[in-house]
Amino acid sequence: MLGLDTGRPSEALIEFALTEAVRRGAAVRVVHGWSPKPSYAYALSVDPGFHETLAQYESTALNELLHPWREKFPDLEIVAESRYGSPAAQLVEASRDARLVVVGRRTRRGPGAHVGHVTHAVLHHCTAPVAVVPHD
Repeated sequence: MLGLDTGRPSEALIEFALTEAVRRGAAVRVVHGWSPKPSYAYALSVDPGFHETLAQYESTALNELLHPWREKFPDLEIVAESRYGSPAAQLVEASRDARLVVVGRRTRRGPGAHVGHVTHAVLHHCTAPVAVVPHD
């Protein structure tokens, strides 16, 4: 399973997850958790269909991002899941059926290895093994 941020995707992260899936002879499930921006709160309360519009947008963005990877790995089954809610909670929930969870960690210039809140939650709450891939 690959946790992916469509707003700032990393080729190194995606490449690692897909290569590892091929090596293991497994399909890869790409999970993207999302929540509406706070500025959308008014639109969500006024237009009940706005949530569905956002959900479709997020799903389309994820599939478009994965399109070249599906071409690069034509024999690999890549399942995309765009889920509404906290990315950390969505990844932890989705990891229950995973044999490996792959998440990223942005490289920082300061001392020490720092992880973001999503990677931190995955490391502490997933029952599956976790691979953290550093990237820019």
